[in-house]
Parts: sequence; structure tokens; C-alpha cells
Amino acid sequence: MKKLFLFLISLAYISLCTAQTNQTKVPTDNRLKTGLDSLVDQAAAAFMTNGSRVGLSIGIIKNGKQYLYNYGSTQRDKPALPTGNTVYELASITKTFASTLLAKAVLDKKVDLKDDICKYLKEAYPNLNYNGTPITLLNLANLTSGLPNWMPDKDIFGKADPDSIPYILDAVHKKYSRQDFYQDLHHVDLKVQPGTIARHCNTAAQLLGHIMENVYNNTYENLLKIYFADPLKMKNTFLLKPGKLPAQMAKGYDGKGRIMPIIDWEDLQVAASIASSSSDMLKYMAFQLNETNPIVKLSHQPTFGKLEDGAIALNWKVRKTADGKRSISHTGGSLGFSSYMVFYPDLNSGIVLLSNEADMGTQNELIALSDKILKP
Repeated sequence: MKKLFLFLISLAYISLCTAQTNQTKVPTDNRLKTGLDSLVDQAAAAFMTNGSRVGLSIGIIKNGKQYLYNYGSTQRDKPALPTGNTVYELASITKTFASTLLAKAVLDKKVDLKDDICKYLKEAYPNLNYNGTPITLLNLANLTSGLPNWMPDKDIFGKADPDSIPYILDAVHKKYSRQDFYQDLHHVDLKVQPGTIARHCNTAAQLLGHIMENVYNNTYENLLKIYFADPLKMKNTFLLKPGKLPAQMAKGYDGKGRIMPIIDWEDLQVAASIASSSSDMLKYMAFQLNETNPIVKLSHQPTFGKLEDGAIALNWKVRKTADGKRSISHTGGSLGFSSYMVFYPDLNSGIVLLSNEADMGTQNELIALSDKILKP
């Protein structure tokens, strides 16, 4: 009788633990039927154990076949599982669209990568050179322009509480127009020679997008539609504009669970304001995997640095894997969203990860997650 009692107690304990585990299990549409399903689930579950995470959408191309997985919720404190059509901010992955347009413009013989950018600006900017070395279109696309990362190029935070920084940024940039951008560009003082140092630069990406508008005589929103959204059937891909958010857009949060402002600022649109879904980004990734397309091939050519350390192509980072294959990647981080895309043209495989949460570690964790799932 005593053994039976202990056995029943053990069963009750196991049932309780199972119930508790089920209660805390992250919602997902992963059907757990294949080895890939299980691998994705293990990696995604580990990522989602961080209490600040909200939702995660994963798109995978493996040997040419496409897969979609979703975890968590589109918003905190409300169960709403993301789908392949849930829209996230891409943040800096936005930059790869403008650099692909640049590759097209080169092949269309409208521009040359070595062109001085002043050739395409409506006003004179004698300050945009360093000891006689001008900034070229290539410098804008491979992060070596020497331009300041942000405009306006001044301290806008002072001694502000770090928690208030996102809201200060939003308040400043909502009022900062394209006219302000070009006016402040007159006062830029280059500290390094273009082409010598690579560093993240929103200003360069914004200028490149504006130049593509001038070259093709069209708005960036239309260029996005004409050359990407329509031909690739990307129905959930938008250039964010103030007061007009996509209906299926997730809410973005910081690491403290606060809803963050959307980057729909006029002065950063073509550098960081494309929003898209995992299903659409699979189509974009399939496009980028097709290096028989001369536009794609040109945009992937290393232009600065060494492959062993991570070279820079036209906004893409290109690296050699341990077995000699190439990985091509880009990260993205806004105030409330994090993203990562990496693909392997030699293997016809890749992965894109979209999260509606951003803190100091999210992007690195997305990179680690992608390595667990798909690294050759």
C-alpha cells in the first residue's frame, strides 16, 4: 500500500510538471514532423526563453525548398501567433534594396561605381571630400564614405536618461525633413579619407537611395514597388510612412517590454524604413540566391576587406565558411525590431529571422540561432 501511495504521488508530480511545462510552452505553428522542424524548435525555444522576447518569424530555404515557422505573439500580453504575412521592420536590411538598385543602375550604364556623388546632388558640396579624395557611389554602398552615421550630426541627447533616448530620437527625426538633411550635409567635415575605413552609416544609405530616385526619376516607394514588390510578388512589403502602418504589422518592443516608436522618419526612409514579412523575405532571398542574374552577382562582389574576416560587397557582408563556401548576410535593428538574413549561394540555402523585440543582445542571438539551424 505504501509503494502504491508513493507511485500515485510520483504520477501526480509528473502530471503537474507536465502541465506546468505545457502552460509555459511558447505558442508555435511548428508541426514537429521532420528533423528540420525539431532543429528549428530547439533553437527557437532557446531564443524565446528570454522573458523580453515577444514574437519570432523564421523563413528558411534549404536546397531550394522553402519553410516557414512562427513563435510567440505579434504583441505582448495578447496571444496572437505571427504568420508568414506578419509585417516587421527590416531596419538596416532595408539598405540592401538600394544597393541592388545601384547594381542595376551600373548595368543599365546610368552610373559608375567610381562616380563622385556630387555629380548626382542638386547643390554644390565642396566639403564632401577629404584632401581632394571625393566620396564615390561605391563608398556609399560599402560603408566607407566617412560620412557621419546620423544626421543631424550633433549631440541630441545631452544628459538624458537612457530610457528616454528612443523617444528623443523619434521626436527629433519626425520633424527632420529631407530639406534639413541636405542643409546639414553642407556642414559635414570628413575626418577620414573615403574608401579607407568601413563603419555603419545611415547617412550614406539615405544618400544612395536619394540618388537612385534621381537616376531613375521616380520616388523610392515606386522603385521598391516596380523592381521588387511587384515582380517578386512581395505583397507584404512597404516603405513605412508617418500615420500609415500596414494592417498586419506586429508591435515592436524594447527589452523592458515598452512599445517602441516606428522608424517612419522621412530622413531615414531609404536607409531603415522598409517593413516586410517572412514569406516576402523568402522571395527576396530566393532572388538574391540567383547569381545567374547579373544584378545580383554584381551586388555580391566583395569591394572592401578580406573574405576571411568578412568583406563588404554592396551593403552585404560576404564571408568564407569553414568549408570554403560563401555566406552573404545583413543584420537589422530598429527601436523595437531585430532582424537577420544570411544565405549561401553555393548551397542554394539561407535563413531570415524577424523579431518584434530589440535589446542589446537580440541581433547577436539571432545570428547564433541561424548558425544552430543552418550553418554549413
